Amino acid sequence: MRCVKNKRLSRKTKAYICLGSILFVVLCVFLYFQYVVAPLVADVSYAQVDSVATTMISDAIYDVIQEENYEYTDFMEVSKLSDNTIAFISANTITLNNFAREISTKAQIYLDTVGSYSIPIPLGTFTGIYALSGVGPNINVHVVPIGSVITSFRSRFVEAGINQTIHSLYIDVNVTLSVILPLNTKNMSFVTQVLICEHYINGKVPDVYLNFGNSVFE
Repeated sequence: MRCVKNKRLSRKTKAYICLGSILFVVLCVFLYFQYVVAPLVADVSYAQVDSVATTMISDAIYDVIQEENYEYTDFMEVSKLSDNTIAFISANTITLNNFAREISTKAQIYLDTVGSYSIPIPLGTFTGIYALSGVGPNINVHVVPIGSVITSFRSRFVEAGINQTIHSLYIDVNVTLSVILPLNTKNMSFVTQVLICEHYINGKVPDVYLNFGNSVFE
């Protein structure tokens, strides 16, 4: 009787060991994908999604500028004194706000038109080994546009010679996209900066503008 009982206990022990081993392997695989594979896949996804987002935003800005024929004087006003010294440089906030709204609307339309789409990632990328990141058949990772498009403007003054200054006006467009990865969903924000216009200002520009360098306004 004792031999049979010990044998039964031995079988239970083996079953526990087998179950524990399976759980350990599953846990190791999960942790490997979570901390090794997922970050690598996210990096690859980010690079591809960033390219798509940049193209969409650039196209939206280009279309708006072409449709409305915007120029530097539409956005900024330069006032000079009698001695050709710059008195002040002011922004046309109404035009800038309208421009920003048109960019946001156009960019959102482009994103909504694309809708949920997929980007191909080679199967080797999921191994977590960089040498195999471009090997194997493609697995699609879904990308979903979420949230709203946020815009802000950036102004830059650079001295270009004696009493000459280059004033550059940029727009920063921030877009948030949701990337659905195999193990989780990650929200990624992309900022695309595009030069709207550039203008040579003849005359002495006050140091307050030159020292300010890059200024951001919304």
